[in-house]
Amino acid sequence: MTNMLDIINITAPIFIIIALGYLSVRFKIIDPRHAKGMGALVLKIALPALMFNAIANTPFQQVIKPYYLLIYGLGSLMAFIVGIVLSKVFWKQDNVSAALNSSAMSSSNSAFIGYSVVAMVIGSSSAASYLSMGVLIENLLILPLLFIMAELNADSDKSLPSILLGIGKSLTRNPLIISIVISVIFSIFSIPVPQVVAGTAKILTGAAAPVALFVIGMSLYGLELKGDLPKITTVGLGKLIVHPLMILLAISLIPSGRLQDNYVAILYASAPVFSSIAIIGQHYGLVNRMSAIVIVSTIGSFFSMSAVLIYWKLTVGF
Repeated sequence: MTNMLDIINITAPIFIIIALGYLSVRFKIIDPRHAKGMGALVLKIALPALMFNAIANTPFQQVIKPYYLLIYGLGSLMAFIVGIVLSKVFWKQDNVSAALNSSAMSSSNSAFIGYSVVAMVIGSSSAASYLSMGVLIENLLILPLLFIMAELNADSDKSLPSILLGIGKSLTRNPLIISIVISVIFSIFSIPVPQVVAGTAKILTGAAAPVALFVIGMSLYGLELKGDLPKITTVGLGKLIVHPLMILLAISLIPSGRLQDNYVAILYASAPVFSSIAIIGQHYGLVNRMSAIVIVSTIGSFFSMSAVLIYWKLTVGF
């Protein structure tokens, strides 16, 4: 009973804040158009500051963990492949749908929901370090695979080099990637962070998790479960099962890491589909389908993340 109460104490506040964001828009307390600006604040300012604050003063060997990158990258890649097989072999879908489904099944909402839960278990600095590695996997592996697969189809006149060039340009403008690069330079060369910079980053860090969760709730308002519900449910809930299982498989194939690395990887993988998949889906004319997947996955993640936390608590404790 105590263990279950511990888990509820971790997960319930996360989803209560999401619900508050939803209700604030539902009852017109906050204009839904503000969600875009608040989301930009988190992704472009607060989260980069959080990662800089966590990484810059940390010894490099504690920042980048090759084992974690390997298991999370391999597990995510295998989940992507499962999505391709499901979409192309069983459902006979086109490349765009298969790319979106595969990315949905292999990329977590690490920045908004995953980090918030992990931080409550191991602390914000450690959670931010793991988040930075997840961001690298998602931006350097999964999203490029999405765009390459979606753009290389019969209806597109783009070549592989032009697609890769576009991906490279977007990475150089990504505040999270820029923050990781700068903070890793500080870490490698042990550059002292000026106190005023550290103090500013610390204040911004406090805004990252609650505002991110609130924005998720605001963004869910107005989304509808439209389209092929069996396929939508399969992808949305499948993400919460397939991705953690593939991480487990990767751990079993490379059984040499720390227990905390293993559990954090599984916990991040049990987070819902990353919400910006709906924006990418809009670009390809599939916004309704991808939005519905986000809804199903976000609701289901309360149970998937709680299940991982219960297992973690019962086996080794927090």
